[in-house]
Parts: sequence; C-alpha cells; structure tokens
Amino acid sequence: MFENEAPQSDRPFGDACAFDDWPDFPIHAVAGHDDRFFPLDLQQRIARERLGVETDVVPGGHLVALSHPRELSALLVSYLEAPLG
Repeated sequence: MFENEAPQSDRPFGDACAFDDWPDFPIHAVAGHDDRFFPLDLQQRIARERLGVETDVVPGGHLVALSHPRELSALLVSYLEAPLG
C-alpha cells in the first residue's frame, strides 16, 4: 500500500478561501454533540463568529454521518423543507 501512496497537496491548507459575498441561500452549521476532535463549544463559536449562524447539534461524535445517519439525514431534509425567507 505505501509503495503506491501519492503525496498529498499542501494547497488545501495553504490557499486562502475568499468570497466576495455569500451565496443566495441559507447557510447552516451542523456539529456532533460529542465530537472530541473539534469540541462542540469551538464549533459553535466559529460558526457564530465566521458565519453569523447558530450551530444545529445532532447526536454523535466527529463522524456523525457514520454513527447517526438517520438524525443527520432528518436535519438535512428539514433544511430542504424549510421556507426560504
């Protein structure tokens, strides 16, 4: 496996992500309640400071899509069903 391993690019961490403005649709932040890699309070603070939104919290840890797919899916579907406003 290691013989065929390709080096990873440094660009995702080196290039700035800059937007002139946000897209014209609602922005949401989702976090797993028990995430030990990025603690919930950190994620909530970052979403508030950088996106101006409150974080929707679902059960689970860092890989919430694997540990609680139904809960995450229900939340994502609720975004689609919510009226735009």
